[in-house]
Amino acid sequence: MSTVATTAAPDGRQAATSDAARRLYDAEVALHIARQTGVAAWISAACDRLHEAITDHTAALASAGTAAPPQLQPQQAQPETRTAHAVRPAAA
Repeated sequence: MSTVATTAAPDGRQAATSDAARRLYDAEVALHIARQTGVAAWISAACDRLHEAITDHTAALASAGTAAPPQLQPQQAQPETRTAHAVRPAAA
């Protein structure tokens, strides 16, 4: 009988990532509910909790070797090209 050594690190990292994702979701929901109440102190606390959850989730992804989602890069605004259109009267 042979045994194969297994490491608990990948499972532990996956569990940590899943837990961080769950806290992230809960923090987003809490912020939504806080905004619905309109209570500034609750909104501020929920924003702080969400920020911490984002930081924890990003760290969990990094430690699991999973690439974090790419940061959005600001795009230069392109001027919109508009052309003049003649307005025709509607047919009667």
